[in-house]
Amino acid sequence: MAARKKSRGRRIQADKHRKKTLKIAALLTVAGLAVVFGGVYLALRSYVGKVDQDAICNHIFIGTMDVSGMTQKEAASALREQAEADAGIMATLKLREHNIEASLEEFGYDSPDIDKLVKKAVDYGKKGSMWKRYRQMKKLEDEPHILKEKYTIEEKKVAALLEEKAGALLQGPEDAYITRSEDGMLNIVDEKEGETIDTKGMLENITDYLNGEWKHEAFSMELAVIREKPEIIRADLEQITDELGSYSTDAGGGQRWTNLKTGVGKLNGIIMKPGEELSVYDVTAPYDEEHGYVEGTAYENGQVVPSYGGGICQVSTTLYNAAIYAELEIVERYPHSMAVDYVEPSRDAAIAGGVMDFRLKNPYPTPIYIFGEIDSANRLRVVIYGKETRPENRSIEFESETLSTENYSVTYKAAPSRSFGDMEYTGSPHTGREARLWKVIYENGAEVSRDIFNTSTYAKSDQIVEVGTAGGSAEAVSALETAIASQDLDAINSAIEAGYGNDDGDSSDSQEGEISAETDAETETTQ
Repeated sequence: MAARKKSRGRRIQADKHRKKTLKIAALLTVAGLAVVFGGVYLALRSYVGKVDQDAICNHIFIGTMDVSGMTQKEAASALREQAEADAGIMATLKLREHNIEASLEEFGYDSPDIDKLVKKAVDYGKKGSMWKRYRQMKKLEDEPHILKEKYTIEEKKVAALLEEKAGALLQGPEDAYITRSEDGMLNIVDEKEGETIDTKGMLENITDYLNGEWKHEAFSMELAVIREKPEIIRADLEQITDELGSYSTDAGGGQRWTNLKTGVGKLNGIIMKPGEELSVYDVTAPYDEEHGYVEGTAYENGQVVPSYGGGICQVSTTLYNAAIYAELEIVERYPHSMAVDYVEPSRDAAIAGGVMDFRLKNPYPTPIYIFGEIDSANRLRVVIYGKETRPENRSIEFESETLSTENYSVTYKAAPSRSFGDMEYTGSPHTGREARLWKVIYENGAEVSRDIFNTSTYAKSDQIVEVGTAGGSAEAVSALETAIASQDLDAINSAIEAGYGNDDGDSSDSQEGEISAETDAETETTQ
């Protein structure tokens, strides 16, 4: 037993010795590795520490430009100079036998990432861990590091440029349309397919080329063209078979007639698809000589004033009445500021650019066709055609009702620029009105409903009479001004007669002036 105890003791001592030996060996290994790694680290630090922190490392490119050794400011300046030069490079777009040339600047060329790319170039080999920087630096010894530059062009400029320079070279699609013969027959003219520029396709093609194989030099490519179908085809128009509503007003004559002719001509032939809205202002404006209009008259601040396109409201009014008989949806409608004489109150539809418009909508599941003309009887006429779906035994009528009136007044004003006693009627007198329009529905000739369709307010406009005071004596002028202030016509006439004295010739002139004034007033009122 003693021998066994002694043997076990020796084993324990041997184990302790072996563990101690291993521990010492491990410590020596760690110490050795630390020395090795420390040496390597110092070597790496010495290697990467040689890099100029303010200059871009060698073998670094931004796009095709070698920016090695440049500072951040120098590289950015060089790239911007290149971008400026690039903007003048010409691109040739080929369309069959045609060549369309434009500079990249016209396409809205830009290199938006210059500052970001230059910062990346400066930081390469200088940011991150020591190992990362070392790997980047060693890699530069074998191959260049290329930062890809991004080039862009503007979609709006590309679209505008292609439309301007190539749009006329292609025949676009033509919608089917309707013509109306003198006997009232509707004839359909077939649609035609066409070609149009693929603007989005060209935007992608040019952008891909600039960011791909482009070498900062002039280039050419085929212009992308696509087939385009018309929006309206014969099958759509074959559903237009019936007159839904019509209306006419007296076209009169003079300058105004020209504006009616021009305005209704712009509405004639319009096809409204199901659910489509129409703005009369958008269709008929602008109102200037270039677009076929002449100077007519219009309402402004309670007066009748000269205005290009004067009379266009009669066109919108005639359309309005045709539209309500066709039972189209009235989206927007305004009465005139003062009543008009070509329709009853509440049957008008005024237009004033940017303020008032007449807009309507096609509520039917089939298209409608608007026909407009000045016919042989000199009537401004609008007819709306479509597919009749309303019951045959049903009819509608619209009745105007005036609720109240306010007569205009006559106001006398002294006119120092006119000869003493002369009277001149100015302004445009109108009676004010409150009115409404009833929609009445009949079935089998019997009234079944009566509803208010709209209400309208028309302001009054007073008659202004200017009374001359120039040339009279101080006493006569004072007496006349007092009479004018009283707004009493008899007092005014008495003051004028007293101012002339007993001179028969002067009295005659005064009477002639009064007669002339009355004639002028009648002409102004019936305008």
